[in-house]
Amino acid sequence: MLAALALVLMAGGMNGSFATPMKRVHGWEWEHTWLVWSFLSMIVIPLAVAVVTVPNLTAVYRAAGVGSLVLTAFFGMLWGAGAVAFGLGVTRVGLALGFGIILGTAASLGAVIPFVELHRDQLFSTVGALMLGGVVIVSAGVAACARAGVLREATVAPQVGASSFIVGLVICILSGLGSTVMSIALNRAQPIYGAAEALGTPSARSLNAVWPVLLCGGFAINGAYCISLVIRRRNVRCFSKGVAGNFALVAAMAVLWSGSNFAYGAGARSMGSLGLVLGWPIFMAAIVLTANAWGWLTGEWQGAGSRVAAWAVAGNLLLLAGIPVIALAGSG
Repeated sequence: MLAALALVLMAGGMNGSFATPMKRVHGWEWEHTWLVWSFLSMIVIPLAVAVVTVPNLTAVYRAAGVGSLVLTAFFGMLWGAGAVAFGLGVTRVGLALGFGIILGTAASLGAVIPFVELHRDQLFSTVGALMLGGVVIVSAGVAACARAGVLREATVAPQVGASSFIVGLVICILSGLGSTVMSIALNRAQPIYGAAEALGTPSARSLNAVWPVLLCGGFAINGAYCISLVIRRRNVRCFSKGVAGNFALVAAMAVLWSGSNFAYGAGARSMGSLGLVLGWPIFMAAIVLTANAWGWLTGEWQGAGSRVAAWAVAGNLLLLAGIPVIALAGSG
């Protein structure tokens, strides 16, 4: 259990770090960065890893059935819309606040919905009480971090228009709803990862068969949106600026984000039958903690004041408190 928990926490750390290199990209607009990142992280890397780590991948997909593949890809498209909103939301409200709102929504709904849907018989058990209690603590921590972000925005960047900030908040909430779909999709992808395990793939690697299908749907939305922006803004020539440096930064983003998915899959599947439910809020909490740390290190919180710091510290402490409660549910 401890090894599985460590993998999920490591996955959260990687995911919470993936957007940081975006700040160093020069000469590309958001759509250029997001298009290249999407292609690498949603198509190239997941497919390459699945081919290498899942024996008889084509046989797995045949055994899973067309219906399961189509449903998973459809969920991926819904999640992809949330991913587009993530990039836009974080750009408007900042790394720490954006991660807090988006992943706070995803942490709570992404754990509760699959638990109620697939494990309703355990809802009023000790496991259910611990899981729901942990989700409440994590959600409170995220809310406190979001409050800190709002206060920081008011003191550090009052020049930002209120309407623009509100739009950013709405985008982040919509992204959080979209991000929730990934948890639902992974819990419903049992025909795919179950077929992989039946054909010889260890459970710690079986979700690797799901990622190419799920993320292909995500890329359909992200890629189409970014390409439409490039065409509309007529800025395709921006791709020629700082090619080597920008590509290296975006590749680092893709490796961090994709690696977090594989690590999460390995950790969650090793946590038992409830792993994909219990692992999700822990994953989200670790992402928020990491994003907050990067926010401090990159100066997003500089000059924000003691009141902001108090909210941020309280939020992070609640996140840290919620992780062992949920982990305890997994060991019960």
